Amino acid sequence: MQATIKLPKAFSLRDENEFYPVQHLMARLNPQLLVAHVTTGRHVAGGPTVIWGIVYLEGQPLSRAAVELALKEAGFDFDHNAPIRASSLWDTEAQAVSA
Repeated sequence: MQATIKLPKAFSLRDENEFYPVQHLMARLNPQLLVAHVTTGRHVAGGPTVIWGIVYLEGQPLSRAAVELALKEAGFDFDHNAPIRASSLWDTEAQAVSA
């Protein structure tokens, strides 16, 4: 079976300890899939503060806009959460082009 997935994709977890199983699953699906912690915050539907991560392809340039779009699609509440500070993920060349 094959599937096409547009990356990056964001997701939320209750606990930081849940990152290892997600990383393990992604590596088993495709060794080039990487998982990174992006921020903490609430979902647009409310509830407690959760940890937000992102799945992306190794070597894929990540712009701030692409990460924010993935978070928005996953339900991250930009109106009530602090700004995203995952600057180590941003591709500086892509950032300069989009600015």
